[in-house]
Amino acid sequence: MSERAEITVTPSELRMRSERTPPIILMPDVAVALQENTEQLGTYLVQIAQMMHIMQKRLDELEEKRKAVTVTHDEVKGIQQLIRMRADEYCEKYGLTDAKDAAKIRAAIKKAILVRYGIKDLHDVPAIARQAVEAQISRWSDIRLMIKCREKLQANGH
Repeated sequence: MSERAEITVTPSELRMRSERTPPIILMPDVAVALQENTEQLGTYLVQIAQMMHIMQKRLDELEEKRKAVTVTHDEVKGIQQLIRMRADEYCEKYGLTDAKDAAKIRAAIKKAILVRYGIKDLHDVPAIARQAVEAQISRWSDIRLMIKCREKLQANGH
């Protein structure tokens, strides 16, 4: 077995070694360059933030303009026709023959559209949402209304 040799270093040897190893010091021009780069980076970040703010404002303006364009009169007629057709489908499906029941169903479909888009009239439907409105009409269902109409029909003896 080999014996481990212990290494002992005296304080004077340590001082001599540290005097031979130069300390790590940044050169003045490197420090200045780092400072300038840091300042320039800060300037770039401010400029980027300003440009992003301007872009967001412009996107908001464009979105408002897009929402401001509403459906045409002919498109409103088409939407109303789809509502009538959907109401007729429901009347046929549930055996409802009363015109008042069909009117209730049409009113319920129209109300669902108005509530969804936060508008007061079908003429205010955003043009961009026309296809979504048509899809909403085709998927519309209100089972509570159908039950009420069906109960009324049964109460009248039909």
